[in-house]
Amino acid sequence: MFAKTQVVFVALASLGAVAEVSSTVTGDYVEARSNHVYTCACLAGSEQSGGAGREAILAWSTQEGSFRGIPLAGVKVAAVMVGDDILTSEAAPRKSVLYLDGIASAEQQQALLELFGREYGRLLEEVLVVRRAPILFQRKGETVSVEISGTLQLAGRKARLPEDAHLGSEVQYEPFVPMAETALGNTVRRQYQGPDLESRWWESEPGITAYIGSFVLRIS
Repeated sequence: MFAKTQVVFVALASLGAVAEVSSTVTGDYVEARSNHVYTCACLAGSEQSGGAGREAILAWSTQEGSFRGIPLAGVKVAAVMVGDDILTSEAAPRKSVLYLDGIASAEQQQALLELFGREYGRLLEEVLVVRRAPILFQRKGETVSVEISGTLQLAGRKARLPEDAHLGSEVQYEPFVPMAETALGNTVRRQYQGPDLESRWWESEPGITAYIGSFVLRIS
């Protein structure tokens, strides 16, 4: 059911040499980090020196598209990442756990993992385990929420500027994932307590620590 290691993840990504009919995979996307992405330089510096920014939750909700001829509409993915240093540092090792929902077959799961290995393999780096779990992903108007019962919870809304921001704020970090539609997100809750990473957290202080929007993967 789960237990896909980094080796399998990378191996699936390497299958990209197989001929692929052009297609597009689209859907909603949100990411939330343990540091501000839009703030003043002083706070950004103090967060980094204080060890913030080493954790993140990323979530995708596919609406349309296929890969290798296998439909992926309705599949949801949540990734939890933990790094040895701030996640924007490419030199810092990181580990990830993937959660999948809406998978109807082993072939569909393989296609999804191959696509993610190809597109996000360097971002997710060492994938410790892949688990099947019901994922609640809701995006309504300006609000978004992602939940895996007993494991993960993320809630936020589009940031309202300038009232949500510190004085002198500017973008400090771009999204981890290329986005078709991008909005700064004000996170109001961010929680993880899964068994696979040596890290658990609960954060309920609002802050512009997220991006909310949509993704488009153009496959050719």
